[in-house]
Amino acid sequence: MKKKYWELNHPILRIIQHLGFWVLSFFIFLYIFKTGIKPEKIDHVYTLLFQLSLIPAVYLNIELLLPKLGNRKRILFYLFSLIAIIIFFSWINYNFFDKWSAKVFPDYFFISYFTFREIILFFSVYIIITTLLKLSKSWFLVSGLQKELLEKEKQKTEVELKALKAQINPHFFFNTLNSIYSMALDKDERLPGTVLQLSDLMRYFLYESKDNFVPLQKELAVADNYIALQKIRSGKQLSIEINKEGELNGQKIAPLLLITFLENAFKHGAKGSSGNTFIKLDIKVEKNKLNFTVENNKGLIDEVNTGEHNGLGLENVKRQLELLYPGKHLLNIKDQQDRFVVALQLSL
Repeated sequence: MKKKYWELNHPILRIIQHLGFWVLSFFIFLYIFKTGIKPEKIDHVYTLLFQLSLIPAVYLNIELLLPKLGNRKRILFYLFSLIAIIIFFSWINYNFFDKWSAKVFPDYFFISYFTFREIILFFSVYIIITTLLKLSKSWFLVSGLQKELLEKEKQKTEVELKALKAQINPHFFFNTLNSIYSMALDKDERLPGTVLQLSDLMRYFLYESKDNFVPLQKELAVADNYIALQKIRSGKQLSIEINKEGELNGQKIAPLLLITFLENAFKHGAKGSSGNTFIKLDIKVEKNKLNFTVENNKGLIDEVNTGEHNGLGLENVKRQLELLYPGKHLLNIKDQQDRFVVALQLSL
């Protein structure tokens, strides 16, 4: 994948940045080193030569020492190496203008404007500035990569959540439609209300559950519709107890979590029993914590233990809890001999 020209670490942009830095640096030095009101030719040459002694020291530091030694384990070795580089190139700078320049540039008369100690201080300050610039750029690059990774992880999570929501058992809808068909043949007076309940449920499943969080009251209303439709299918032999306590208004929850537990309760109990069956549902909200418990008897034929999608619903909801409530939920599932109990504690 090709990098775009305006990306911070693009090679062309890096060259432009470095050239810009050295050009700006040249004019700052020229202003410092000029001998008169206006810079003369000799000032330009002196500034250029002075800067040329800085360039190798700077790049040895930011391109070699920092990447190789700039970590906690090698920090002392890095500092000693950096001090050696500063002293060495300061010595070159001092001796060049004090001794060697007359031989290299016989047409110019150069002297060192600074003592050796002042040149070391000058180099040190310059190395510190360029190191900070390098580190700040690296920080921006790392921050950009972290942001990109977080965005990709967020997109991946959203895709996974959508896939998990799409796995709600479609057999419920088909079976409910069959029940509605039977009611239509018998001219059952409950038919209009049942159709409306199913319509509301399908609308919620298909559209309103796309958000990561929905009002708790809405989720509970959908659960009531779900239970009402399941009761039609299960008949009078099914006993359902529902208890709701606490302040339910203003709270939000991930959609379809409670429905999945209810679906599991019906699959374990009501659909596999030949006699009386029960489902107990207890919902309590205390200090922004939801305590949700559903208990059901186990039928003679446990629908969950048959078919290729064995345990899919519970694995589905466990994964949703991991994605949406990391470290903020406690799920306890008890598979006893005669009953199945699910207890969920959730920070809303």
